[in-house]
Amino acid sequence: MKNIYKCSICGNYVEEQFHCNARAQLLIDSKRREMLSKLVSGILRHFPWEVGLTLSSEGWVNIDELVSAIKTKWRNKQLYQWVSREHVIALATLDPKGRFEVSGTRIRARYGHSIPVKIRYEEDREVKVLYHGTSNINLHSILKTGIKPVKRLWAHLTISANIACNVAQRHGGKPVVLTIDVDCLRRQGLKAYKATNTIYLVKYVPKECIREFKSC
Repeated sequence: MKNIYKCSICGNYVEEQFHCNARAQLLIDSKRREMLSKLVSGILRHFPWEVGLTLSSEGWVNIDELVSAIKTKWRNKQLYQWVSREHVIALATLDPKGRFEVSGTRIRARYGHSIPVKIRYEEDREVKVLYHGTSNINLHSILKTGIKPVKRLWAHLTISANIACNVAQRHGGKPVVLTIDVDCLRRQGLKAYKATNTIYLVKYVPKECIREFKSC
């Protein structure tokens, strides 16, 4: 991840050291950004109770309450005493995968939950091809039974083969990208929902809708 800066002229959060022809102020260095991103993702997707938080039915939590919980209740809280509301907002604003959504004083994860939340996603009726990144270790099972959410609420697909490959590289083993026929999903009554500009969600991908797989 890159450093996050705040432009001294326009006030925007940017990843460039110079913005509006002026030197921007360093807000979060790359190491702290990655640390905070992983922790906020974990709290909003999987374990809010570990910092004493309760999410709304749609996954929202107050940003100030999140910051306070991280600084006082997280087991490694001493590593996060620098975190402020602005850091969380900047992190969400510049997240490369669009994982977070901010609305007023609240924040939530857009996708990736293992805990029960009810987020209204837009159904996509036009996309024809999506991709799924995995490991060759999982390939045999997937080709036999299809792509399942496993411990998540949804199976995650993407519009980009490169993004799928990046995901696959985190699974261990040899990375593999599967090509999914979305019209095949629709014919079987399965809808594809758009979570972000690049991430799509489905309840299940039958093996018949996997058109090909390639190493990457």
